[in-house]
Amino acid sequence: MALSADFTRPSRGLNNKRTETFSIRTSSTLYIGSLAAFTTIGRVQAAAAATNLRPAGVVEEIYNESGALISAATGNAAGTVRARIAWGHEVFVAIRTAARTFVNLGRNVFIADDEAVTDTTAAGTAAVRVNIGSLTEINSAKTFGWLALRVYGDTNAV
Repeated sequence: MALSADFTRPSRGLNNKRTETFSIRTSSTLYIGSLAAFTTIGRVQAAAAATNLRPAGVVEEIYNESGALISAATGNAAGTVRARIAWGHEVFVAIRTAARTFVNLGRNVFIADDEAVTDTTAAGTAAVRVNIGSLTEINSAKTFGWLALRVYGDTNAV
C-alpha cells in the first residue's frame, strides 16, 4: 500500500550514503520516507512500477519555493519544490507477498510502490519493472527487510 503520510524510515550503513536534491515532478505528491524514482526529464516522483522510471532512492527532506523545509509536497511546473534524495545505504522496507522468501536475500528487487519492494513476477512486465536495489536482510515474518538502495546483486529476485 502506498504511503499517504510522511514516514520515518529506519536506515543503516550511512558511510556509503549519497544525497542530491532534485525537483519534484509537476503535480506529483511526495512524502518524506517515500521510495522515489526519476522521470525521463530528471525530476523525482513517488516510486511505482511504471514505464520510463529509474530508481532514485528515498526522500529525506522536502523544500518549498523559499527553500524552507516542509513535509509532504506536490511538485510545480517551475521545479522550485524540491526533494533531497538519498541512496547507497540501506533502508527498512515492506516486502510484498511475492518476494517473501529467504531465497531472495542478496538478489535485486523491484519497486512495488513508494513503500515496498517485490520480485520480478509481481513487478509486472519488463517495461514497468524498476530495479531499486538488493535485499540484505529479511525479518523472520518475511514482511519487512533491509534494502541496499541502488546497490545491486548478481541476479534478480524470483
